[in-house]
Amino acid sequence: MNNPQTATATANLLAALSLDGKDGANDRQVNGSALELLMSELVNTLTRTTQETKRGSEMLAQSSGTKEELADAGALAGTPKRSTGARSSPMVSGWQEVPDDSELMEQVYVKLELIGFRIGRRLAERFAPPNRRLSDTLDIVKFVCKDIWMVMFNRQIDNLKTNHRGIYVLQDNKFKWFLHMSGNNGGAAAARRAQPYIWLPCGIIRGVLDSFGVNTVVIAETLGLPQCTFQIKVVSDA
Repeated sequence: MNNPQTATATANLLAALSLDGKDGANDRQVNGSALELLMSELVNTLTRTTQETKRGSEMLAQSSGTKEELADAGALAGTPKRSTGARSSPMVSGWQEVPDDSELMEQVYVKLELIGFRIGRRLAERFAPPNRRLSDTLDIVKFVCKDIWMVMFNRQIDNLKTNHRGIYVLQDNKFKWFLHMSGNNGGAAAARRAQPYIWLPCGIIRGVLDSFGVNTVVIAETLGLPQCTFQIKVVSDA
């Protein structure tokens, strides 16, 4: 799932969702909920496949190495798992509970952030202003807050702060992907469930800045849905 094709498809969808296409081209219109549904499925699928890969690796390490044991673990490629008569429950789409496994979710974070990074680079190529060169880091961050956020969420970042020493804080008070989550079991549990959905935007922000030659670390947190804060830290090459 964390491949260039996934990033390309998502970037193309983001471009189609933009209300301000390049060269005045507005002939491709996609329902805005499509991106939200795609993100939900992306998080769910990456979590599930990473969980299955980890479980298979653990069972493979514990097995005696016989073919039947490997087949039962589902870890031997090309060997169908024997049916026991019980049917696994289908994966339910939508906002899912986050597994209580920090190692697993760290792997999911890496995959989502990398996909976002590739998307960010493509979005920067497509939507960078053609009539002016963005060389100042603050101008690039403003480009993220205004242009890129408008492409992704049809709104701009609510607040931008900086200490003028390489730290930038972006605050979205109504983060679009959280709006349908804010009514479900609020508090710490909701914030934990929402966490994976801000990892891809972290990668997008990092990818946009990287395309302009700015190396950064981007982290995000939410203290209460649907609010979300992204912190950008410029990393010196020295």
